[in-house]
Amino acid sequence: MKKKLLVLAVATALPMGAAQAGVTIYGKIHASIDYISPDSYRVTPDVCAVPYSDGVCPSVKISPDDVWNVESRASRIGFKGSEDLGNGLKLIWKVESQVDVAGSGAWVGDKTNYWKARNAYIGLAGGWGTFLYGRHDTPLKMSTGKLDLFSDELADYNATAGFVDRRADNAIAYVSPSWGGLTLAGAIIPDGDFDGTGDFAGGYSVAAMYTLNSIYLAAAYEDISDLIYGNDNEIWRLGAGWDIGNFFIGGVWENEDYGLRDDLDKWQISASYKFGNNKIKAMYSDRDWDSDLEDLWDNDDAAWAIGWDYSFSKRSKMYAQYADSDHVLMNNNSLPSGTNGFSFGMVHSF
Repeated sequence: MKKKLLVLAVATALPMGAAQAGVTIYGKIHASIDYISPDSYRVTPDVCAVPYSDGVCPSVKISPDDVWNVESRASRIGFKGSEDLGNGLKLIWKVESQVDVAGSGAWVGDKTNYWKARNAYIGLAGGWGTFLYGRHDTPLKMSTGKLDLFSDELADYNATAGFVDRRADNAIAYVSPSWGGLTLAGAIIPDGDFDGTGDFAGGYSVAAMYTLNSIYLAAAYEDISDLIYGNDNEIWRLGAGWDIGNFFIGGVWENEDYGLRDDLDKWQISASYKFGNNKIKAMYSDRDWDSDLEDLWDNDDAAWAIGWDYSFSKRSKMYAQYADSDHVLMNNNSLPSGTNGFSFGMVHSF
């Protein structure tokens, strides 16, 4: 009832043509209470009272304080709609924004992350597929999103495993219909004279996604080298998932070639089990860097997490999880690599 009243209020405020077009209002409120405990680490100061004989200062142990905070996790509100153009063709559009429900500036404020653009586009759709342009998730991001059991949570695989997911500005994209379970997606990203050449396809991303009963497979490639001042940035990604009754197991592998980090391999395996309204889930990930700067970037980062979800309904849930990462966790605090923490959260979609 309240949602209908909200739609009615917005429709009343819109011009008559917009109200008749059938605008759908949707969103998600997701916030968590987090306890973060950073690992101790050592740094070498440039200046000290008693340096070694070679002039180098002794390293100093840094023990950051533990942190409690309330975190807004990709909470959002969106508007979308379509118009039937006849002959199986329709015009589609969406405008979606992220809001910080944990801060004083959820709608206004002095921090830029309180109100953040998400997907926003206009396009056409029909039996031949969907064509759109604007701001949108790249096909590489789309390809394995469903395989992240901790998506937008403390143990999100973008943080713990370091997978690179992008929402591209100026994207021009096509998504095919499903052909026997196979869906193809491609996007080009004009660089808008970003690097002085004005290429039409300054970056591009492609993906193939296949569903056969309870099995899901994905492969994707992305290259945005022209959009980051000529540095190499190529990513290959593979993903797979298998639903076996109430049990799910999935995995994602990614290889990133970026500048001096010549070869960065990342992988994650995750699993979950449902019983009643409950779901137990766990993941383990690892990253292996091979770099020209051996002393700085040649190392392995591992992470693991375990969690429990409880669904009140199809639209509402609460969860608790613990994560330990040699890399970072999905949290807005500026903390060093090597962190563990606990998170309790609630999610409601409308």
